[in-house]
Amino acid sequence: MTKNFIFFLWLIVYSSFGQNNLLVYKDSIQKETNTLYIEANNLSFIKNNEYFNLIADGYTLFGNKLDVNLSIKPHQNYQVKIGVMTLKYYGLDTFSEFIPTFSLQIDQGNNHYYFGKLPTDDNHRLSEQIYSFERHLDKRSIENGVAHRYQKKHWQTDTWLEWEHFIVKGDTERERLNFGQTTTYTTLLNKTWQVQVPLQLYLHHRGGQINQRNDLTAHLNNAMVVANISGGLQLTKQLANKQQIGVEYQYFAHSINSDNVEELHYKNGSAHLIQVFYKSPEWQYNLSYWKTDKFVAPKGNDMYQSISKRVEKYTDNDGNPETVFATYTEPNRELLHGFISYKNQIFSGLYLGAKLDAYLQLNEAAIQNNRYNTTVKNQFDYAIGLYLNYRFNQKIFKMK
Repeated sequence: MTKNFIFFLWLIVYSSFGQNNLLVYKDSIQKETNTLYIEANNLSFIKNNEYFNLIADGYTLFGNKLDVNLSIKPHQNYQVKIGVMTLKYYGLDTFSEFIPTFSLQIDQGNNHYYFGKLPTDDNHRLSEQIYSFERHLDKRSIENGVAHRYQKKHWQTDTWLEWEHFIVKGDTERERLNFGQTTTYTTLLNKTWQVQVPLQLYLHHRGGQINQRNDLTAHLNNAMVVANISGGLQLTKQLANKQQIGVEYQYFAHSINSDNVEELHYKNGSAHLIQVFYKSPEWQYNLSYWKTDKFVAPKGNDMYQSISKRVEKYTDNDGNPETVFATYTEPNRELLHGFISYKNQIFSGLYLGAKLDAYLQLNEAAIQNNRYNTTVKNQFDYAIGLYLNYRFNQKIFKMK
């Protein structure tokens, strides 16, 4: 216990790695109307999750993601884009994803409307516990639907509907769609102290009226909604040279509208997060305490869940899969989490980002059966990410 805790603190204080929103390119409305632009956002990444707990799998994501768009602004208040996203994991001979995209963005004062591909550069301002940022390293980075964003002096909101999985008549799968709403209220107490109140709502729906129903799907709901909510308070002090320190508390809860909770185990649950942080234009240090009471967020970071997300990799002598993790839960999961992030523009258009996450599990956990027998006590896990992001935006020609 003592060695793990000392190593945990050493990582928080002395590591030189980090990460922030450099993983994605923030779309910008072009200034010139009736002008065709080409935009490219290339992300080369490696993220290594060294996890040995009973909730989250350890694995490495190593690859390249490229977004290319043609954009035009026919009118000063709206912009149209058409493009493609490609994803290539190193070690595979083919592309993992090749997804065409379309988006229409309308701007009117403080209101911004989106149709088609949605803006996700800031993860909709959802917390990592509800919405994993690792989605930017796979196809989940592409979200399609409708959205409205509003920003003024004290208020910032994001409301969206994402159609995650479309079905046709007789489809063997259910449709999946997601609705979210985040609101952040910000005010200054004086010249140096700032207060933020973040409110978050995220609804995940599974259902459908035209999909197949048979013996294999009889255990699934015709319709199911998982609701995640969060609210909190953040206090920040502004320092010299654009630095700041702060403290934040957030309360999380989830609820499922069906007694059949499927793989999620818990109909209702909650969690608490307390964190302190330091930020500068290039660095961010964060230390947090996380405690759950049967909390589940289907789209959140696996490390924060009360249910195991690990893959079933064990089989019997006949090659049939054996259930080890699917029924495993940690209703009172308790973590210390710290991370250090770094960002910098190293050349024109080329950005470097890095991050080190360290987790110390405080609750004791165990799985004991014929196939898998282990006890986790004072478990230390960590993840390292390194990212190179190249951004290109070039005017092709102006139309008459």
